[in-house]
Amino acid sequence: MRMQGFLKKLIQVGLALCFVGMVISSIPAFAQMKVKPAVVLPEGYPDGFDGFGYLDRISAKDVVIDDRQYDFVLNAEYHTPRDRIATLYSFKPGDMVGFLKNERGEIISLWLIQ
Repeated sequence: MRMQGFLKKLIQVGLALCFVGMVISSIPAFAQMKVKPAVVLPEGYPDGFDGFGYLDRISAKDVVIDDRQYDFVLNAEYHTPRDRIATLYSFKPGDMVGFLKNERGEIISLWLIQ
C-alpha cells in the first residue's frame, strides 16, 4: 500500500517536471520573436520590435519601459517619425516606443511610435 502511494507521487513529480521543462524551453524561442504594436508604423520603421511599451524614464545609460529597465549600448540610435536620426531628448515619459536589442539584451535602437 505504501509503495503504491510512493509510485503515484513519483509519477506526479515526473509529469510536473516534464511540464516545467516544456514551458522553460519555449521561453527563448518566444523571446526572439519580433512583436508589432497594433498601430500603423511610419515608413522606414522595422517590421517588428524586440519589445515595445510606454516610456517611464530615459537617460543616456538606460531606459525604463513599462516598469522594466534596459541598458543602452554605447552608440544607441534614436528614431522618430519626423527625424530618422534623433536624440534621446526627442523622447519623454508617456511616449509609446519600440526597441531593438542585441544578444546581451541591451537596446541598440529606440523608435518613437506615438
